[in-house]
Amino acid sequence: MIFTPILGVVLLVLVARAFGFARRPLLADADDARRIAAAALHGFRPAEAALAADARAALVAGTDGAVALVLPLGDRWVVRLANGAETRLAGDMLTVRLREFLFPPATLDLGPAAANWAARL
Repeated sequence: MIFTPILGVVLLVLVARAFGFARRPLLADADDARRIAAAALHGFRPAEAALAADARAALVAGTDGAVALVLPLGDRWVVRLANGAETRLAGDMLTVRLREFLFPPATLDLGPAAANWAARL
């Protein structure tokens, strides 16, 4: 009897995955990242954006010097201000750890621009 609810949950998870509900979104380009950041942060005016090589994250600089981190969480985008975040640079890979306890660290492959973005944070 206890296996029926467990089997039902497993079946629902498999159906959701089959329909593509577990896919993480991709950014189309830097303009897409700027649009998402501007929509999520009140008063944020995006200027420059750096898209990660896998198009799953971005850093967006505002005209006032603020830097927004755009990350997928589930099938939606989450945007947080990243100024003052802990950063770790390893070649072209920049890891950003925000001061939010439950927010996971983000590792972005920004190519040669990684050092420049690390200095901004």
